Amino acid sequence: MPSYKLTYFNIRGRAETARMLFKLAGQDFEDVRVSGEEWQELKKSTPMGQMPVLDIDDTKICQSNAIARYLAREFGFAGKDSIAMAKVDMVVDSIEDVIQKAGPYWAAKTDEEKAEAAKKFVEESMEPGFTKIEAMLEQNNGGNGYFVGDELTFADLTFLNIGGLMVTLMKTDLSKFPKLAALVERVNSSPKIAAWIKERPVTDM
Repeated sequence: MPSYKLTYFNIRGRAETARMLFKLAGQDFEDVRVSGEEWQELKKSTPMGQMPVLDIDDTKICQSNAIARYLAREFGFAGKDSIAMAKVDMVVDSIEDVIQKAGPYWAAKTDEEKAEAAKKFVEESMEPGFTKIEAMLEQNNGGNGYFVGDELTFADLTFLNIGGLMVTLMKTDLSKFPKLAALVERVNSSPKIAAWIKERPVTDM
């Protein structure tokens, strides 16, 4: 069994799906959380100058979705067959498409600009995108289970963490998306995820 070290900031953000996959699998890993100051030095040694980075023995893997996809395949949370795996990837990529449209929010320089960008993103990108993502959920068991198959996959974790991050940052909620809201509750209350939520460091996002 390889040794694993996951390096990221002390937030949930882009690394939380990977952390949850480790917890679901019962796999030990080193959860390295660095400060902004430490990151400036560490940045030079990362493949793309960004985090998270997963060290698998002597191999470094970057890109959060690549890390999560690798762990999901290794631990059995990527889908049970090729079609299921493609559906999981479809959901994950669709979530990514939505959040990539938040660029103006990150570029905003003042609180007023940020609030305006958030409003526009929610109305023009997030809500239409989440409507389509909820429809994907509803195609499987009427939306009363998981995105793919009858067990949790990293598609569900990605929506929980990355979709949830957008909801938090934009100061909104999932009230318009009851099936997605119920999915979040379902994943959060699964025993191993619930245990991790209780023990993990408390962070704003």
